[in-house]
Amino acid sequence: MDPLTHIVAGAAIGELVLGKKIGNKAMIIGAIAGDFPDIDVILTTYLHDDLAEIIIHRSYTHALLTDFVVAFLLSLITFLSFRKKIPYLTWYLLWILGLLSHSILDSFTTYGTQLLLPFTDYRVGFNNLSIIDPLYTLPFLGVFIYSLTIKRSDERRVKWIKRSIYLSTTYLVLTFGSKFYAQQKFADQLNMQKISYTTLCTTPTIFNNVLWAGIAYNDSNLIVGEYALLQKHPVIEFVQYKRNLQLEDDFRSKELETMKWFSQGKYILQRKDENTLQMFIVKWGRSDFEKTKPEDAFIFYYELTKSEHGMKVTSIKPDFSDINFSEALAKLGNRIVNY
Repeated sequence: MDPLTHIVAGAAIGELVLGKKIGNKAMIIGAIAGDFPDIDVILTTYLHDDLAEIIIHRSYTHALLTDFVVAFLLSLITFLSFRKKIPYLTWYLLWILGLLSHSILDSFTTYGTQLLLPFTDYRVGFNNLSIIDPLYTLPFLGVFIYSLTIKRSDERRVKWIKRSIYLSTTYLVLTFGSKFYAQQKFADQLNMQKISYTTLCTTPTIFNNVLWAGIAYNDSNLIVGEYALLQKHPVIEFVQYKRNLQLEDDFRSKELETMKWFSQGKYILQRKDENTLQMFIVKWGRSDFEKTKPEDAFIFYYELTKSEHGMKVTSIKPDFSDINFSEALAKLGNRIVNY
């Protein structure tokens, strides 16, 4: 999830646990707890290594066991900082709830979170919530801000903070219903169009929970289509991409295996030149619904390049200065409501 969502969730927890005892400091500490697991981003920024970023981000700092252990240390720091006036267990409750809110919220997105480290590196991703979803964040934020206008001594303040959490949680639960409905639509259409596949997954497109991407694949092809819950057209238009898995033979390496692990099977390959393999990880769906070439439809991808020093992984990102965001949002909105 985006940092704003984590900060709001943490601040709400801080206010509920310690707001009446330490005032606004509770919200500040709660906000820090809510966003603390993303401290791994600082480390990956300094490493300047695209492969290390994949391995490190949402790994140990997001693991459930780490949350419980780190909460002991952070609770001790605040316990001593406030001269032991607040019980240690109360501090632990604030920190553990804030840390867990971050780790668990991230697991609902498509990126994948290694919640169960060190026992397994399986990436938990329920794929029911976009990494940025205004319908989740803004009502949560709005109700929370309204609660702050009420005096701390007024019991209604706590009630409204709880309502902000209930509202966001209700929306989150409802997204599973949207996902199930979209999944059934994709499965029905694939069967109706006689498109064979072995695996099918669905993920919401960016900024919304209305337009869904369906990603199906087998050993030969990867099939992508979009379905909006509001669309009038009954037929889903699928685009098929050759996976070209035979190209793996020339690029066997631990780096390639790491990228396959990160992709969770949702990838296609394309040779750029003799020493460079392009890997399109498509678990987020297409970036452009109108284009079909991999490099145009999936604008975030990776290149694996052989050299005398081993295999180098490079993240290829678009030049954002060339992107008309207003036009891109208009296309997204039009695809949601007018198809």
